[in-house]
Amino acid sequence: MTKSTIGGLTALLAAAAISAAPATMHAQEVTKINGVIVARSGAEMIVHPQGATGNTTVTLSSSTKVEVKGGPLGIKKSSMGPATLIPGLRVEVQGTPESNGGVAATKVEFSSGDLKTANEIQAGVDPTAALADTNAEGVAENKAETDSLSKRFGELGDYDVIAQDTVFFGVNSAVIYPTGQQTLKALAAKAKGMPSYNVLVAGYTDASGNAEYNQQLSERRAQAVIEYLEQKTDLPLYLVLAPAAMGFSHPAASNETAEGAAKNRRVVASIVVNRGVTGQ
Repeated sequence: MTKSTIGGLTALLAAAAISAAPATMHAQEVTKINGVIVARSGAEMIVHPQGATGNTTVTLSSSTKVEVKGGPLGIKKSSMGPATLIPGLRVEVQGTPESNGGVAATKVEFSSGDLKTANEIQAGVDPTAALADTNAEGVAENKAETDSLSKRFGELGDYDVIAQDTVFFGVNSAVIYPTGQQTLKALAAKAKGMPSYNVLVAGYTDASGNAEYNQQLSERRAQAVIEYLEQKTDLPLYLVLAPAAMGFSHPAASNETAEGAAKNRRVVASIVVNRGVTGQ
C-alpha cells in the first residue's frame, strides 16, 4: 500500500468520525417533568407528574443543579441545596431518561412560593419527638404530639426511623462540641451501611430568649450539623431532607432547671428509610 493510499484512508476515517459525532450527541434525549414530590428514598425522589396517573422516579446526584425561582415573574434564580427537595414541593425536573423508566436529573427548579407551602406542610415533622419528660403528664402530652407528627410524616413519604442520635450545644451557640462530632461520625457510619437511606435533621433551643431568635438559632444548629455531616463524614448532601428549625417547641426536659435547659439545646439527627424500601 502506497503512502498516498494510507494518507487517503486516514483522511476518510477522520471524516467519518467527525460526521458520526453529531449523531451521537443528538442521541441523548432530554426529559422534562412538572409535578409534585411525593416521597424521598436515598438518592431517589418520587415525583407525581401533573396530569399523570402514575409516578416517576427521579435520581439525584452531586452534579444535579437545584434552583429556586423568585421575584414577581419568577425570573431571578438562586442555587439551593438538595435538602430543600421535600415531599409536597412542586418541581420542574430536567434530565435524561433511564432504562428503568425513571429520569436522571440534571436540574430541578421550583418557586419560592411553592417552597414556602411545602415547608408549612413539613413543619413540625419529627417522628420521634421528645418523650424524655420525666413527669407522667409531660410524657402523655409528648406522646400525643409525637403520634400526630408521625402521622403527618408518614403522609409525606411513610418513613421508618432506623437510627437516631442527639447532639447538644452551649448557650446561644451553634458550635458542635467534640463529643457531638464523634456522635455524628458514628451516625454517618451507621447510615452508610443501609440501603436507600435519608437523613432528617431537627434543631431545638431552650426557652430563654424570644421566639424569633430561637427559631433562627435552631436553624443555625441544624445547618451546622448538616455541614459537618457533608464536610467531615462525606455524607452526600442530596440524601439530607430539609432541616427543621423547631425553636423551643417540643422540649426534651423542663426548662425550669439548668440541667433541663441543657437537654433542650440540641439537634436530633435521624436516619430514615422509606417503607417502600423496607417492604413494610
